[in-house]
Amino acid sequence: MAKKPPKEEDLEDKSDSDLSNDDAQKLPSETSGEDGDVEDDEEEDFEEEIIEKKDYKYVKLELTKGLNENDHVLLLEGQSHGFCNLFVKQLLPLKGVISAAYRITSVKPPEIFIRLEDGYKIKDILFEAIESLRNEGQETQELFKKVM
Repeated sequence: MAKKPPKEEDLEDKSDSDLSNDDAQKLPSETSGEDGDVEDDEEEDFEEEIIEKKDYKYVKLELTKGLNENDHVLLLEGQSHGFCNLFVKQLLPLKGVISAAYRITSVKPPEIFIRLEDGYKIKDILFEAIESLRNEGQETQELFKKVM
């Protein structure tokens, strides 16, 4: 069924009402509240959700002694070949590290084997490797920023 065209009286009544066509077409976030202020509740909720959704992944480590006094085994739960390979490459050039290698099986978490020279502490070596890895990551990030 076709609708009847509005009468002139109806058009005049609508122009006198509180809502105009502009207000009817605005989004809910653009409409004014009772105070005349723009409602920003939806925008604030959106920003809060972004902050709450940040999820950091921590590496679960377990450090144990190896067969000899200077041998150490580092268990890295949930890591892949990529991370283990990169970490071993950071360990090898450090002073005091004789050898470093990793093994990944489906039964046990990834293991990194580290053999140190006499007089070196494993925690100092690991800290140095982590700092080296962090610096390399920052350098790579800066290179990508230049390219983009």
